[in-house]
Amino acid sequence: MKKFLIATASLSVLAIGAAEAADLPRKAASPVVAARPCAAQQFQGFYIGVSGGGVYHEGHRNDTDGFLTDNSGWTKNKWGGIAGGQAGYNWTTCNTLWGVEIDGSWVGVKNTLRDNPNVDPDNFVESKMNAFATARLRTGLVLDNLLLYVTGGFAAAHLKTTWSNSPANSAEFKEWRYGWTAGFGTEWKWTPNWSIKSEVLYASFADRDRTATIGGTPFTFRHSDSVWVSRIGLNYSWGGAPVVARY
Repeated sequence: MKKFLIATASLSVLAIGAAEAADLPRKAASPVVAARPCAAQQFQGFYIGVSGGGVYHEGHRNDTDGFLTDNSGWTKNKWGGIAGGQAGYNWTTCNTLWGVEIDGSWVGVKNTLRDNPNVDPDNFVESKMNAFATARLRTGLVLDNLLLYVTGGFAAAHLKTTWSNSPANSAEFKEWRYGWTAGFGTEWKWTPNWSIKSEVLYASFADRDRTATIGGTPFTFRHSDSVWVSRIGLNYSWGGAPVVARY
């Protein structure tokens, strides 16, 4: 009888404890936080875009044979506009990005230097740049949705240079010039597919000697060119990492 009473009391204590435990509030489940596993993955994949800004052209023209009255060189600096488009592909590993980009742009820069404008206005050298293109590598670091990068590679520009000492005696050279470019920039990913970028590039082109026979006499001219480009762009991309759930 005594053992029966002890067992009954023990079962009663267990039943009361279980009932009290059932009435306790349950622990809330951990909230789901939406996040990318690594910041740079949102820039992964292909992109295309448009861009525009300003270009500063520095052209040095050397009259080596005295075609104009002043047998020397002239450096002509001029600002102009640039507008075009770009396309590229990015590879990423967590917060680091590597990519390749090509771009092509229309350029509007015209600069005319007259040797003696008050005496002979037809005695001048004029240069125009109407196209600029690059093929570059770029690498950078992604902080949240902001990419900071450096870039460099191949550059090309189309120029036209006119030498004249009279309406009947002139030479015109249309040419593609090739060289290298380097620069830096930033790109801000403001939606999953759209981003805004800004960059600064410097490009330098190899010197070129051009020869023309004018009035029966051969003349040689040396052309040297470099440019600074400052522009902003809008890119549309696809293929980046989707938003994933992190617990």
